[in-house]
Amino acid sequence: MTSEGSPGLPGRGTTRHAPRPGGHPVGAAAMLTFLEQAAASLAFECLAVLPIDDCSTVSPGAVRHLYRQILGRGVQVRTLYPEPARDSPGVRDYARWTVTLGAAVRTAPVLPPHMFIFDRGLVLLPEDQRDRSKGSVLITDDSVVSALHLAFDQTWRTAAPFGGPPDDDADPGRAPTGTELRLLRLLADGSTDASAGRQLGMSLRTVRRMTAGLMQRLEAGSRFEAGRKAAQRGWL
Repeated sequence: MTSEGSPGLPGRGTTRHAPRPGGHPVGAAAMLTFLEQAAASLAFECLAVLPIDDCSTVSPGAVRHLYRQILGRGVQVRTLYPEPARDSPGVRDYARWTVTLGAAVRTAPVLPPHMFIFDRGLVLLPEDQRDRSKGSVLITDDSVVSALHLAFDQTWRTAAPFGGPPDDDADPGRAPTGTELRLLRLLADGSTDASAGRQLGMSLRTVRRMTAGLMQRLEAGSRFEAGRKAAQRGWL
């Protein structure tokens, strides 16, 4: 059933009509209603690329019931945040809560556009990536949806897990993420923490936390030793 002011979601197994140029508009005021409709119709997957600043028109607390609903049905949920999310206690706690329900959350220094992808057939994309209060568009064009899904998957493969147990970084058996490998290479080349952070798009605090985690996993007492042990493991 379609609510006034919010476009309907094409039913599973139905033929989608070509969208108007720019996609179907979803006003900021209708966002929560739209997300509730989307959650009710999801079959197998929801992907999200989310900001960490206060530019969302729907608060995280307002959609907790939606996480419970879709994860309880076995829908796969994967979320990407920017690296600075690791320095935000609020985002970190929320990510851990979603992970305990069964979601997967990662961070990356460079992200695709902020968006939601529903069942690989629909994309909800903000009109303005810097101001989500301007509303979003619902994109159904297969070629556009496929390209955005590919961008998400490519970023996901090298993104760092986020929201798990606090000691995840210290697990000696965990393979390094793409971001961790780039950091190791930069440090091995003599980059300072500040320089590495600028090149990776991460805060100094995040670089130092990640470096400390790598050294702990490698059981290294210095960065030189960490580099040597990383090379021995075939990481570099």
